[in-house]
Amino acid sequence: MDKFFSEINKYVISILFFFAGVGFLAKYLSGDELESQPQGMLFASLALLIVGTLALPVVLERLNVQAHKIILAVGALGAIWLSYEVFDSVDSEMEFQETKKRVQEMTVQRLKDIRDAQEAYRDVYGIFADNFDSLKVFLHEPVIPVSFNMGSFHDTLPEAKSQKEGYILKRSDVATIAEKFGQTEPDFLDQIIEDLTPYKVRDTLYTSFYDENFSADARKAAKLPAISLDSLWFNPLTGERFILKTDSVETGGVMQSTILVQDPTPFGREKVKKDTLRFGSLTDANTDGNWRN
Repeated sequence: MDKFFSEINKYVISILFFFAGVGFLAKYLSGDELESQPQGMLFASLALLIVGTLALPVVLERLNVQAHKIILAVGALGAIWLSYEVFDSVDSEMEFQETKKRVQEMTVQRLKDIRDAQEAYRDVYGIFADNFDSLKVFLHEPVIPVSFNMGSFHDTLPEAKSQKEGYILKRSDVATIAEKFGQTEPDFLDQIIEDLTPYKVRDTLYTSFYDENFSADARKAAKLPAISLDSLWFNPLTGERFILKTDSVETGGVMQSTILVQDPTPFGREKVKKDTLRFGSLTDANTDGNWRN
C-alpha cells in the first residue's frame, strides 16, 4: 500500500495541472458566437497541460536535474501568470456582463416607452410618427380621452330618466350647480361620489400622453424608472439616436401604418455578433419587440 501511494504521489502535480488545464480548455470551448471566452483562458489551459506533461516522471527521467528544474520553474511561472490573467479576465467578464445587463435593460425600457407613445400617436392620428421630434410634441398635446364618471345609477333613477331630468352633468357644470345649492365644488363632488344627490357626472376629458404615462407620479405608480424626454430617443451608453423608420402595408384590403425602431449601437465586444434590440416591422403590421422580457 505504501508503495502504491508512493507511486501515485509522483503523478499528483501532473494530475493537478491536467485537471486545471482541461477545466480552462473546456470553459474556453464553451463560448458561443455571441459571447466568446477570453483568449487568455486558452493560453492558460495549454500552458497548464504542457507543464503537467513535463511534470510526468517518464518525461523527467529523460531530462537532467538542472534542465527539468528550469523548465518546471519557467512553466510554473508562466502558468501562474496566465492563471492570474484568466482570473482577471473573469472579473472583467463579470463587469462586462453587469454593464451589458444594465445597458440592455435601459435600452429595452426606452424602446418600450417609445412604442407606447407611438401606439398612442397612431390611435389619435391613424399613423405612426415618422420622426422623434413630432412624437415629442405629441406627448404634451391634450388629445388623450379620459372618461370622467362620478355617481352611480339605480332602479329608481336610471340613466335615461336622469338624462331626461337633467341630472347628468359635464365636469365643467359642477361648480355652477354647487353654487346654486350654496355648496362648495369639493363638497358637492363628495355628495355625487357618495350618491347623496341625484346628480351624476359623465364626461370625457382630454389630457396629454405625458401627464398620463410619463409624469413622475405616473411612473412611480407604474413602478417604472423616471423618464427624461431629452434622453428617451437615444442609446443610454453611446448617446446615438435610435433608428426610426415608418411605412405602410395592406392587410385585408386595408392600408395599415408600420414602424421599425432599433438600437443603432448594440452593446457587445468588437468582432462578436451582437443582439440588435428593436421593435416593430416595416413589412408586417405589428409592434412586437425582440427582447426576452
